[in-house]
Amino acid sequence: MIATAGCTIVSKNYLAYARTLCNSFKRFNPEMPFYVLLVDELVDVEFDVKSEPYELIEARSIGIENFKRAAFRFNILELNTNVKPSFLKFLIQERSVRRILYFDPDILVTSSLKPVFDTLDQNQIILTPHCVSPIETDGLRPNEQDFLSSGVFNLGFIGVKNTPDALVFLDWWAQRCLALGFSEIRSGLFVDQKWCNFIPCFFNDVGIIKDPGWNMAYWNLHERVLSKRGNEWMVNQQSPLIFYHFSGIAINETDQISRHTSRYDLNSRADLRAIFDEYRTLLRNNGMDGFKTLPYKYGTFLNGEPITQLARSLFAANENSIRESDPFSASGEVYRWCKQGGFLGGSDSSAAYTSLTFKPKDWRVRLINAVLRLSLYILGVERYLLLMKYMSFIAILRNQAIVHKF
Repeated sequence: MIATAGCTIVSKNYLAYARTLCNSFKRFNPEMPFYVLLVDELVDVEFDVKSEPYELIEARSIGIENFKRAAFRFNILELNTNVKPSFLKFLIQERSVRRILYFDPDILVTSSLKPVFDTLDQNQIILTPHCVSPIETDGLRPNEQDFLSSGVFNLGFIGVKNTPDALVFLDWWAQRCLALGFSEIRSGLFVDQKWCNFIPCFFNDVGIIKDPGWNMAYWNLHERVLSKRGNEWMVNQQSPLIFYHFSGIAINETDQISRHTSRYDLNSRADLRAIFDEYRTLLRNNGMDGFKTLPYKYGTFLNGEPITQLARSLFAANENSIRESDPFSASGEVYRWCKQGGFLGGSDSSAAYTSLTFKPKDWRVRLINAVLRLSLYILGVERYLLLMKYMSFIAILRNQAIVHKF
């Protein structure tokens, strides 16, 4: 039995992140194995797997039932997160790992993981909250409302011990991820993460780690300051930084901490600049520029036509009516249905449109607002409110199945 191992999950475009994380993990734990789950396929790619510091495993090989349908149902973010519990269970059962630590690929291990291993010895599951102190209500992001939407715990890290009860937990988590792991804040869902609010309620021996040196990231910078003591990174001048999570990092935006925050940048948080410069250099040295353009195998039909988010959402909503085992086929019923329904074409640029990129003076926004004001004038208050309720319902793409049936 393997005593302890680390792991992460990536698609091909994130292989530089996997290398960087693995190297940082092995710097402090050279004898421990590290596993990378590839949510993708190494097709037409010059990549020597045997020279990597980790064992690469393809997601299609870990026993997920009807994997191709899951790969079509979920977009790249959703699939990479929703296979997590299945991967952890695979490593426990097929690689006989006694203690497994999962890290998101955009994490850098910066000191000994012994405190993590010791904590996992005392618990079956260990988690880190997004933050452990209140955030000022000032209109900046992230804030406490964001965590109410996306989850109390950050599942960029989790530790699981090989016990019967932990395997029950992984089964429970995997079932929900593969059935309902959508990035769908409006309906209370957020991939694998939101489900984990239930972990301390449903399962025993759960360690909730409040040490500021664990999982430092843009969402807890209001309570954590980085400094150096000799060669060691310290948080709040008292706790060693065990790992930093560079979630939302932009490689070429040298002042940006994360595309998900408006609260800080590297000008206001000069304490972070050195570690960000170091991390960006590591990514480039590990092949970031070459990997980032590699196409996602499950992003297109077999004829190369891109699969839109609308097509995925409507497939998920109509899946019980669809018999086809390989929805990626360019000659199958799913492809014909998508073409006939007009669900294909264009790009999913809406993914980049968030509350942080919203521009109220954009002429398109002003036009829509004018149409809404006219609708209120024509319909009156009661019918207008009814229209808004219906619009919020239909804005969840899976709910559009009532319009676009298979």
